[in-house]
Amino acid sequence: MSERIAVLSSSYPRSPGDAAGHFVRSEVERLTRSGHDVHVFAPGSPLANVLDAGAHVHWLSDRGALGWPGALPRLKDNPARALGVGEFALRAAWALRRLGPFTRVQAHFLVPCAWPILPLAFGEGTRAELELVGHGSDVRLFCRLPKQLRQRIARAWLARRAQLRVTSQELAELLGAANPELARALRVEASPIDVHGVPDRNAARQLLGLPSAAPVALIVARLIPEKRVGLALQALTLLDALHVVVVGDGPELDALSKRFPSVRFTGHVPRAEALAFIAAADVLVSASRLEGAPTVVREARQLGIPVVAVVAGDLAAWAERDPGILLVRE
Repeated sequence: MSERIAVLSSSYPRSPGDAAGHFVRSEVERLTRSGHDVHVFAPGSPLANVLDAGAHVHWLSDRGALGWPGALPRLKDNPARALGVGEFALRAAWALRRLGPFTRVQAHFLVPCAWPILPLAFGEGTRAELELVGHGSDVRLFCRLPKQLRQRIARAWLARRAQLRVTSQELAELLGAANPELARALRVEASPIDVHGVPDRNAARQLLGLPSAAPVALIVARLIPEKRVGLALQALTLLDALHVVVVGDGPELDALSKRFPSVRFTGHVPRAEALAFIAAADVLVSASRLEGAPTVVREARQLGIPVVAVVAGDLAAWAERDPGILLVRE
């Protein structure tokens, strides 16, 4: 049965190939393929609304507060952008009320979408089915809020019969420990990803100008301290004849590129190109400890690329089932 569904996200691709929020777009595409009438509300330039993945996308002004490489780094760079987060929240709540009613509302990222936007847009008597989706840093941010505020937010969600979904067991345990009352509304389900149309290893290497025979180690990450890219590069650059590539952008790009001149830094690339780099690699490397269900690891394994990573999130459980994931314990 077709439903009218609203998808609210603080991250969504703003142009073809944009990797931001690609997992949200994959979910939107899955909903539209099922025949639902889907409306996406996301931060971006307030241009004419567009059709994307079969859904109506409504861009809402955020004054540049939200986007790559993430809200927290952008706010740290310019605290005044917090005003843009508030503007996005108010515009999203108003747009949801104006364009409703919806039978189902899916809010990606607990802060700011599940809170404060959903309580602003929907009263306790709402008939809409509310699904809140936590992905990683947003869950950790919520768990760092003062206890009384967390409890107030949890009561608002439960009063609206909201269901919570997180992308990893590690995040579920973290959220359940912070707010035990949410446990009954909580489930674990990884976000869908799409790796169709990616070239094979030889074609990808030719396309990207990579040596055909040399071993290639790849890092795909936002270049922020939490990802610990510098630590991974320290280890990788000790290995002779290894071609090392880092795909991603962020505030650490300049410092890392000066520190590791033998490494190829691509900066931000379209998602299709990032997937091609993964397909071309011999191994994907991750040193981040702050991961739940890392999308890039899932993408690498779907493309048959081995992964070397530190223990984080659900990776230990994945490694028990998948010999292609090698974990390094610190």
